Amino acid sequence: MESFPLFVIGSPRSGTTFLCSVLNAHPLIELTNECRVFALLKDFLEVGCHRPDLLGETSRERFCAFGRRTLGGWVERFYREELKIGAPIWGDKHPSYADPTVLSGRTGSIERLPRSGSCLRLIRELLPQARFIHIHRDPRQVANSLVHKRWTGSIEDGIRVWGQYVGEINAFFEEIPATQALTVSYRKVIEEPRETAASIGQFLGLADASPISDFLISQRHSPTPFSDPVTDIGDLYLVPDTAASDDTLLALAETHARRLGYAAA
Repeated sequence: MESFPLFVIGSPRSGTTFLCSVLNAHPLIELTNECRVFALLKDFLEVGCHRPDLLGETSRERFCAFGRRTLGGWVERFYREELKIGAPIWGDKHPSYADPTVLSGRTGSIERLPRSGSCLRLIRELLPQARFIHIHRDPRQVANSLVHKRWTGSIEDGIRVWGQYVGEINAFFEEIPATQALTVSYRKVIEEPRETAASIGQFLGLADASPISDFLISQRHSPTPFSDPVTDIGDLYLVPDTAASDDTLLALAETHARRLGYAAA
């Protein structure tokens, strides 16, 4: 089978951890849970390499260019040799890879955060064969969950966080071939396990996607507990019969919500 890297992305509280577990149920897939190496490499290439106290001006451009040519292979060797990952499909799950403020952190007002750009384009530059799965969830449910976890100070800020991540992902997916990008709904992952497995299997070129569908079906009866930061299992496994009703909140998500099918009543 063809070997290639795979990255699960989405806004926080959208089911990325769950989808990572779903994919890892397949013997041909092995993803790490927030290894975060590309956030470090982005900081290294775009910040550290431009510090005159760390790297001399005469060699800076050549060193950065060399890094961009070779670091993809270095990452794969780390996965293969140090993490002992032998599955043909390997990679990572990390919501912050899609955060347009990934290098600045989320402190203070959402609207005033400096934008560093996400890690998505760097991942594709270093690993051109990489594929990406975006899992999305109703922005109102995400915002409520972010406030419940105290990761944002208000529902409105939670909606804006969702919009920043999803907007970054949508723009990136428009730039890459359709064969390298798949978008899935959290609701459908939970409620349509066989259809979801078939879609993922086709996207990844899996001859047999039954381990994915079998895992999804089993989770409806006996959910697998996760460690921090995903400890509130009920919040992740249960999908409300109807979406949250506040259309004013949904309007804050604007075109990104409509594009993913979250329409106001």
